[in-house]
Amino acid sequence: MEKIKRKDVKMEDASIKENNITSNLKGYLFFWSGQLTSLLGSNIVQFVLIWWITVKTESAIYLSLSAFIGFAPTILLTPVAGVLVDRLNRKGLLGSVDFLQALATVVLLFLFRLEIATVSILLGFIAIRGVFQAFHTPAIQALIPIMIPRKHLNRFNSIDFFMSSVIFMIGPLVAAVLYAAFPMHQILWIDAATFLVAVIPLILIKIPKIKKDEILKKVQKSSFYAELKEGISFIREKKGLLSLLSVFTAANLVFMPLFVLMNLFVIEHGGGEIQLSYVLAFNQAGTIAGSLLFIVWKGFNKKVNGVALGILIAYIGYIVTTVTPLGLFWFMGIGMLITGFALPMANISSQTIWQTVVPKEKLGRVMSVRITIAQMTAPVGMILSGFIAEAISIKYLFMASAILGTLALASSWFFTSFRKVEDDIVYDEDESVEEISEIPSIEFSSIDIEQVQTSSVKD
Repeated sequence: MEKIKRKDVKMEDASIKENNITSNLKGYLFFWSGQLTSLLGSNIVQFVLIWWITVKTESAIYLSLSAFIGFAPTILLTPVAGVLVDRLNRKGLLGSVDFLQALATVVLLFLFRLEIATVSILLGFIAIRGVFQAFHTPAIQALIPIMIPRKHLNRFNSIDFFMSSVIFMIGPLVAAVLYAAFPMHQILWIDAATFLVAVIPLILIKIPKIKKDEILKKVQKSSFYAELKEGISFIREKKGLLSLLSVFTAANLVFMPLFVLMNLFVIEHGGGEIQLSYVLAFNQAGTIAGSLLFIVWKGFNKKVNGVALGILIAYIGYIVTTVTPLGLFWFMGIGMLITGFALPMANISSQTIWQTVVPKEKLGRVMSVRITIAQMTAPVGMILSGFIAEAISIKYLFMASAILGTLALASSWFFTSFRKVEDDIVYDEDESVEEISEIPSIEFSSIDIEQVQTSSVKD
């Protein structure tokens, strides 16, 4: 009789656990829908702001400077932000960051309305957005594995990547039309309005708390430096993780010229904002196709193979874009499509590796260190792109970057532990290790694409 009661209790506990998992999944999907809406507004605004700077200055150096100013705060603040994500209420943190970003947009639109907005003011606004993103990104990345079962992560990341790519394809097309039809201050209202759509799900969802043992409680009371050091140590000690990071660090350096200077590259070919939006749409169409592939296909059994092959194909697309004959924007679009198609393979595979390897209680600090290391060369690439392009031309800079990136990838594959990053993965006892990419037909923000101009490798 007692055994039967114990069995009933176990079945009841299992049922409660399953209901909690389902509730968390539905809650995140509700939250995710609001974030996608906000992402569309931000993407539209980003396009028109960068194009406004392009038209006003026609300078590769100014484009590089705008990208650098927006990205530098992320690199500097993300490690601290990651520790705060683990310590603070994530819902409150996300809400505060989103609200402040919307408030900054409202201030900027009034400056445009008064016709006193300048390039310098715009650069300051871009820097402020970079500060907010330093907190927003690790918070989202730490949220996903908490609310989504581990066995569903790969397919979940694929669908999220797909939906984000749809938005990144639509955004520039809509932005180009709006730029030609409406003044800047009216377009900027879109960003503020989509914030309101995003904040409602955030208020309503319930974010589960992570159970912490005594060791974790001690960690929680430790200093920022100690927690940051722990994130660095985890990456350094886990075989292959640092090598995986090095691949994306190199990619973020060599892809920067393509994504920072694409506006001027289009202008050099005789195009304008419409042609630019078409080229970016090709890029995102490729990303959508690549994401769809990973939705219906599990991907490689060894995710590291997907990382390597994806980045290699992206470099091939980089070269195709570079050799575009003058004025053939469809050819340029094909190159960007190839690059876009390859990025989901690399980024989704990498994201799944990290979400599988890192313990949930360390996600914030490890993910923030991961972002910082992977992206630390990106600001260098951004700031140097303009100066080098004006010295040797954009075309030659693109070609040299693609070749150097390919050589760096080959070196990592053959001469480091990059290939062995998944050799000693340890799963939690209460989570299934089967069918990691299997998820129902439902559905980040934890995508591995950093929006600079279009999309770039991030890790």
